[in-house]
Amino acid sequence: VGHHMGKLGTKVGAVSCLDTEGVCLADGTRIPADIIVPCIGFTRNTVLCEQLTGRSEIKTTNYLDKHMMYLADAEIDHGAFNWFFGSSVLEYAKFFTEAYITGLEHEDEVGDMLWGDHLPTSSIQERKWSQYIDASAKLIRASEAGVPYFADAARGQVERRTKHFHSTLPPDVYVKANKAEWVELHTRLNGGKPVPEAEQLPYYFDAAISWCE
Repeated sequence: VGHHMGKLGTKVGAVSCLDTEGVCLADGTRIPADIIVPCIGFTRNTVLCEQLTGRSEIKTTNYLDKHMMYLADAEIDHGAFNWFFGSSVLEYAKFFTEAYITGLEHEDEVGDMLWGDHLPTSSIQERKWSQYIDASAKLIRASEAGVPYFADAARGQVERRTKHFHSTLPPDVYVKANKAEWVELHTRLNGGKPVPEAEQLPYYFDAAISWCE
């Protein structure tokens, strides 16, 4: 919306220097600025885990060892928004907590799927969201081989979340409220003056109600 209204611009490049007038990029571009906010990107704080456990490698199922799981945020790289726990650390943790419980209750049946030597590993410092997605997908597919626990956990998680969503904020109500916020954002960026609908950035989500049917 900010770009559409000419209130915001994006330039990709490395900062070469700062001066009293603003920022100079490595390609020679100068950007006038009164306020500069450095964004350092995603930084993993894994030092404590490594110190406590003495381990620096982790299975993509989040296991450091048998019955030892490390749940933490990771770099969101790709696929996150097309998977059942999305980019939510809470929803991701819910599923893998169920996986951990399953490992305790059915160790002989699923242990090799969770912490087996054949599983892909990663440096704790290089964990990525796509690794969680791949690992959970393989666990869910185990239902095809007669191991239903992980698929049941994922299905139940989605069903409970959907039921809660529909009971607290049905899709039509959500879209109506979201569209009002969309209009309000234009107004705020326009100094408090309403922006005619024809001049607003088109609202993309009217069809979202049908997505939830």
